[in-house]
Formats: sequence, structure tokens, C-alpha cells
Amino acid sequence: MRRTGGPIVITFLFLIFPMLAFAEFEVTWGTSWDNVPLQQILDEEYGVGAIDAATEYEGYLSGDGDPAYWVDTSLDGLLIREIAGHRRNNTLGWHADDLSGPPVIDGVDDGIIFDGPSGPGSTTTVQFPNGMTQFGIYLNPNGSGDGGANAPEPEIFFANRFYNDVGPDGSGAMHEPYDGDPQVLIFNITHLNGGTPTYVLAWEDLDYGSPVSPTGNWAVTDNDFNDLVVEIQAISPVKTESSTWGDLKALYR
Repeated sequence: MRRTGGPIVITFLFLIFPMLAFAEFEVTWGTSWDNVPLQQILDEEYGVGAIDAATEYEGYLSGDGDPAYWVDTSLDGLLIREIAGHRRNNTLGWHADDLSGPPVIDGVDDGIIFDGPSGPGSTTTVQFPNGMTQFGIYLNPNGSGDGGANAPEPEIFFANRFYNDVGPDGSGAMHEPYDGDPQVLIFNITHLNGGTPTYVLAWEDLDYGSPVSPTGNWAVTDNDFNDLVVEIQAISPVKTESSTWGDLKALYR
């Protein structure tokens, strides 16, 4: 699904870290229930053909960053811009990541980036606690609400796909990939931003591993990844260190 409302921009400064030779997952795409495919959104924002939604996300090629988390020696905060959004109650947030497994989102070592979509071109800045250097991004698809059978509270979707339960209710994915539900596609667009490390995160706010259907139904998904699309960069307190910021890492699995 795709939410109404305009882009929000998030700004991060970081570099992609080559994956440790075990990526390569292909997304099982569906037909957008809003009739607005992710490729159209990216074309409108960055130019036709600048980003291939189907083949340029991290994890499509061997050597890509999969799963994703970010590391920095002195991260101060995030600047975020929304490119596209549909539902008003999607909540995007950050969390400290010690790589031990899915974190508990409870207000300790985590925080909200924004609650619901902002207007076209709006931005928000998030400050991290002192000393936090390793973090991930999460989406609560319903905020404090309830998304029915396919994203009920308190379901949280993580950028690290191996933190997500596999398939509906953890019962196993109904389609590829079977080893972890990719709820967000991450695109490295540094080359489009003058060399400043920049990424686009395109979220699916229904359980990716559920059956894919061309018609709306809370028990299935459309896997269109257009429900919340944001651009992120990191805010560096030391400008001379900006080129080393925010490595997007990958783990052996």
C-alpha cells in the first residue's frame, strides 16, 4: 500500500561496507494496491532510470550489505526526509544494535524518528544518546493501532531482515526469500548525491512473507515497498570525518 502525503528527508553520512559473500536474495514483488509502483516513485524523485528498484537494493548482489546495520565512531544524529508515504500511523524509529538479536523497543536505547508522515519536503532531525555508535532502523506499521491479521500490534519490522519473524506469525515465508523477511529495501544513492553517503529506505508495512495478492486484504500483502520511502544521511559533528561515517555493515549468518 502507499500512503498519501509527501516526501520526508532523512540525512545520514555513511559508506556501504562490502557484504561478506553471502547476500543475493530476490524480492517477491506484488502489484501495488495503490497502482503506484516503487519504480515510479524513484523515477519521479531521482530521474527516470536513476535507480532500478528491482536490482539495485542492498542484498541483490553477492557482496552487498545484508543484513543491514550502521556503525559510526561519533554519530551525533540523523536528518530524515520522507519521499513517499501512505498511512498516517506508520512510525519510524532507531534502535541501538548489539547484534544479539531483535531488540525490545521500549524507549531505552531506541527512539522515534517520526510518528506518521509529514508534509512534502519536510525534514526531521534525531539526536542519539552520547556514545551510541551502532544502530538499526525499525518500522512500527500501526503505531499504537492494530493492523489486523497481517501486522498486529505489537509487530515491529526491522531493517535487519533476520530480526523479522519469517512469514505470517513466524510460521514460515510463503515465497522467497525463505531465510528472513525483507520489510525494507535499501538503496545506496551516494553516486547521486555528489559522493555524500546517502541511502533510500523503501518499506513494506504488511508482513512480507505472507501470500501476495493483487487485491486488498489484511491477511495478505501486496509487497510493493511504497508504504514509507525515506532518504537518510548522518549528521556528523566533525566535518572532516564525514567521509568515514555510517558504514552499512553485513554479518555472517
